Amino acid sequence: MWLGLLLLGLCGTSFGQKLDKAFRSFYTGFQRNVAAQRLDALQQVIYFPLQTMYWIDGMNSFSDEEKANGLIQADEFDQYADTIFNDQVRRLIPETDVSRIQQIDVEASGDYYKRLGRLIDKGTTLLELYCEYGGNSSVGDHYFGFVFGRVQGEYRVMAYYTSLRIKK
Repeated sequence: MWLGLLLLGLCGTSFGQKLDKAFRSFYTGFQRNVAAQRLDALQQVIYFPLQTMYWIDGMNSFSDEEKANGLIQADEFDQYADTIFNDQVRRLIPETDVSRIQQIDVEASGDYYKRLGRLIDKGTTLLELYCEYGGNSSVGDHYFGFVFGRVQGEYRVMAYYTSLRIKK
């Protein structure tokens, strides 16, 4: 039974989760803009600096400088937009239902989510979409994730991560 619950959590399903109407509307617009490659519209819903590195406490030993190096400023967006909104993102986001979005318990999470949690409106939570896709290697080698949050009353893309570094 515990294994089943663990796998349910890892698969990115939202067991009984309720997302507000504003987020559902935001996500639908996000899907449309990703599908149509409307980079100007997507840039408008990104919180800058956008975090493009992911780390897990105890597994990754990134310094604060390395973590800061993963941040993309608004004036760098054009340089990295095609890498972030790549073929797999453009293929999967439009077909990924909002029910796959997970709420993040920021207080019970590690440094990565706590840093993002400090940026969002008080009393709100982070939301995450994690997608794996096929490749010629093992499960979990090819993935991306988007973290969303509400800032000054508006939903924003707070972070994007993948198995590859965005900024070199």
